[in-house]
Amino acid sequence: MASSPQCTISFDDNYHGVFFAGQTITGTVDIDLPKTKKVKGVLLRVTGLACVLWTETYGTGITVAFQGREDFLKHTIDFVRSETDDPIEMAPGRQIYKFTFQLPTTLPTSFEGDYGYIRYTARVVFERPWKFDLTYKIAFTVVNQLNLNTVTPPLNVAVVQEHIKHFYCGPCRSEPLSINVMLPMTGYVPGQFILVTVDISNRSNKCIAEVKLKLRRQVRYSSQTPYKQVRTVYNTLAKFQCSGVDAKGSAGYERRFLVPPEPPTRSDTIIRLEYFVEVTAKVPGMAYSPEVQIPITIGTVPLVNLNQTQHRASIVEAHMTTASSLTQKIFHSSVPSLISKLVGNSFGVRCMFLPLIDYSSLYNVLHSSTHIRKVSRS
Repeated sequence: MASSPQCTISFDDNYHGVFFAGQTITGTVDIDLPKTKKVKGVLLRVTGLACVLWTETYGTGITVAFQGREDFLKHTIDFVRSETDDPIEMAPGRQIYKFTFQLPTTLPTSFEGDYGYIRYTARVVFERPWKFDLTYKIAFTVVNQLNLNTVTPPLNVAVVQEHIKHFYCGPCRSEPLSINVMLPMTGYVPGQFILVTVDISNRSNKCIAEVKLKLRRQVRYSSQTPYKQVRTVYNTLAKFQCSGVDAKGSAGYERRFLVPPEPPTRSDTIIRLEYFVEVTAKVPGMAYSPEVQIPITIGTVPLVNLNQTQHRASIVEAHMTTASSLTQKIFHSSVPSLISKLVGNSFGVRCMFLPLIDYSSLYNVLHSSTHIRKVSRS
C-alpha cells in the first residue's frame, strides 16, 4: 500500500470547474490516509494570479528576462490545525471535509497565452514537521461577465472609418485611394456575427492585388521587473481574402465574421486583451499597404437596444446555413443549456461566453455559406 495520502478535490454540481466571478463555490476534499500521519496542519489554499515571462537578447549578447506577477485571489481554509508547536497525528482511514467560499466580483477571466497566463487553482496542503509539504491541486476556470450594455461610450452605434492614401508626392502625387469600412455596432458576444462593409474607390494608377479582412486579437503583456516593458502579440481569429481593385476602379464587399469563444475585452491587468477588425488593401511593390483598423469589444452579455438592421446583422439567419434548423438549435437552445451545465443554475446565468465550447466546426459551415456581396464599378 502506498504511504502517501490519496486526496481528491471536487466541486459540487460543477464537474467542469467553470465559475463566474462573484459566484459562491462549494466542494469536497476527500482524503484517504494509508497510515498515521503527523502534520502541523491540513488546509485548502485557493489562489488566482497572472504571470508574464519572456526574454529579449540585445546586440551586446545580454539576455534579459522580463517578468511580472499580479495576485487576484488568496483564500485559505484550515481543515486541521495544531494549536501548539507539536504536530497532530491523523489516524489512518478516509476523512471528508466540506468547503465553501465566494469569489471576488473583480476577478479577470482565465487566460493562457504565449508569454503569460491567468490561472486559478485550489490546493490541499499537508504541512509536515521537518519535511517538505505535500500538495494536491486542481485548476478551475473563472469567467468575468462583461455586460456590453454598461460600457461607455455606447457600443450600439454604427461606426465608419476612412483611410485616404496618395501615392508619391509633389507633382507626381497620385489621385487618392479611399477605403471606407463600416460596422453596424462595436460590441459583440461569442456566437454573434460581425458584419463588415467595405467600399473602395481607387482613383490612383496603382492596382490593388487583393483585399484582406481580418478579425484580430491583441494581447499586451506588461512586465514589472527588471523594469516596465510591453510585449505585444497579434493573433488572427478569422479572415477573408477578396479580389482586388483595378486602377481607376472601385468595389464593395460585405463579409460576416463569426465571433469565436474568446475571453472578454480587458485592459486593467498585466495581460490586456483587445480585439479589432482590420481591412488591408494589398498594393504590389509597396512595403506598407493601406489599412483600416476598427476596435471592437467582446463581452458576455449582448447588447439589447439594437435597431432592426443591427439585430439582423449580428445573428445567424436561416438562409446563411445549409440546414434551416441550425440557427434555433445551436444558438437559441444549446447555448443556455450548456452554460447552465458548466456553471450551475443558481447564479442567474446570462453569460454567452463558453470557455469549453469549440465553435470551430460550426464556423467552418457558416464561413463557407455566408451570403457575400461584391459590386464592381468603373
